[in-house]
Amino acid sequence: MDTNFAPATRPLSQSSTVRFLENLPLFKDLNNGTLDRIARGATESRLAQGTVIFHQGDLPGGLYLVIEGMVKLTLQTVRGDEKVLELVGRGEAFGAVALLLGERYALTAEAITESLVLPLNRGAVLEEIERNPEFSSRMLREVCRRLQARTRDFENCMLLSGAQRVTNFLLGQIPDGANGKNVAVMLPAKKGIIASRLNLTHEHFSRVLHEIQAAGLIEVRGREIRMRDVSRLRAYPG
Repeated sequence: MDTNFAPATRPLSQSSTVRFLENLPLFKDLNNGTLDRIARGATESRLAQGTVIFHQGDLPGGLYLVIEGMVKLTLQTVRGDEKVLELVGRGEAFGAVALLLGERYALTAEAITESLVLPLNRGAVLEEIERNPEFSSRMLREVCRRLQARTRDFENCMLLSGAQRVTNFLLGQIPDGANGKNVAVMLPAKKGIIASRLNLTHEHFSRVLHEIQAAGLIEVRGREIRMRDVSRLRAYPG
């Protein structure tokens, strides 16, 4: 499904937008004046699954925040294939690089579940960057964090086997503080999307899951993965 970005929108009250922003790491502890200016004119957008928010090559819009759901960021090939580079979930932002550079989007953004997204006005964000060194520094760190993540992904693809990539991904889904045996997690997206995120084919990803399950380390029930022994899984493949 590939629908145009024509969501059901409704203006949020200024106070509601500020309350949401002040709980996000990118905006936390900024003063009320800063948050009020950034939130000005923000409009909540409810997206159906499969809604494309922007296409690779589109002119930049605002800074997008995910309130609910999940968005995938993909690179499109000339043959029409796609490579999933990032999955953006609740409380996370996307679109910062194109906004700051003033260049066309290098990626396509698509809602992979029913999602609620808050686009912040491009002009308001850029004006606050010029006005506020603290917010400017945070935006710079956000872009650097994404660059570091891309570098780490490239390193993993170059140096790690498919089994190691899948194992690391599964371990990364474990909630903070959970350990031991019989830890259950839910995959954040369909297996084909996760496979692309790990630079694997769907078939390769499924085969690795089967091999880890055959080793007695996990149980696969659709998108639920139950880890029988986290410490043993960390050592796989030995």
